[in-house]
Parts: sequence; C-alpha cells; structure tokens
Amino acid sequence: MFGLLNLLLGGGVVTAWIKLRPKMREVNASAEEKLRDDLIARVTKLEGDATVRERERDTERARHEAELGMMRHRLNNADQGIEALLLILDDDDLPERLKVKVQRIRDLRARQKDAEERERDTIRAAGLLAKVAVPLV
Repeated sequence: MFGLLNLLLGGGVVTAWIKLRPKMREVNASAEEKLRDDLIARVTKLEGDATVRERERDTERARHEAELGMMRHRLNNADQGIEALLLILDDDDLPERLKVKVQRIRDLRARQKDAEERERDTIRAAGLLAKVAVPLV
C-alpha cells in the first residue's frame, strides 16, 4: 500500500529533487561565479587596452603639435622673407611698372591676411560653440 501511495504521489521524484537541490544550487553558484570572473577579466583587459590607446593618442597628438609648430615657424620665416623683399623694393627710384606690381603684391598679401583672420575667427567660434552646445537628446 505504501509503495503504491509513494508511486502515485511521485515520492521518488520528490526525494530525488530534494537530494539534488543543494547540488543544483552549487552548480548555479559556480556558473555565476565563473561568469562574473570572466566579465571582470574582460573589463580589466578593455581598460588596459583603453589606457594603451590613450597613451598612443597622446604621443600622436604631441608629434602633430610639434610638426605644426615647425610648419608655422617655416611659414613665418617665409613670410618675413617676403616682407623684407617688399621693403627692399619699396624705393622711389623704381620704374612705375615695378611700383604697380609691388603694390599689387602688397594688396594680395593684405587680402590673404584678412582671409586667414576670418578663418581663425571661424575656428575659434566653432570651438566656443562646441563647448556650450547642448545635446538634443
């Protein structure tokens, strides 16, 4: 009679489930621990990679700034050379044709300087706008 009752109520299944329950908890806990350890390892690796990339960017930025500084220096030297040449050519004894050409060169350089100043102003304004811009989210 007890055997039939046990079979009808699923006593064997319930007993097996009760016995296996602590083992299932242990398996779940170890799976969660492994997942957590794997995620921590991945995050650590990504943070290390980000640090390396940041150092590489800083190195590139420093190199580019040095190159730009050298280019500015060369451009300023060339600009001063042209100004010196124009000063030499600024003489009353020059033929009229040459005086007209020197004046054209001076006018062209003045227009170029104005255009450069407008470009610098535009760049400055864009930088200021980028700092105060509010995202439209």
